Amino acid sequence: MLTDGVARLVALFGLLDWPDVLDVLERNGPTELIRRVRAIEAADPSCMKWARNKRSDDATAVYAA
Repeated sequence: MLTDGVARLVALFGLLDWPDVLDVLERNGPTELIRRVRAIEAADPSCMKWARNKRSDDATAVYAA
């Protein structure tokens, strides 16, 4: 389960697809997905590369194997 903040990796940034997300979750856990989201947001603080209504969003991920 992901909040829209984590789903940005796929839906907004287009840097992963859903199978990639599942792979990261399985291999590295939710913390890695959140780390990636925060790194991308920090690299684009003006929201110019990836247009969005706010710099960052809540980012929560739960993974149960």
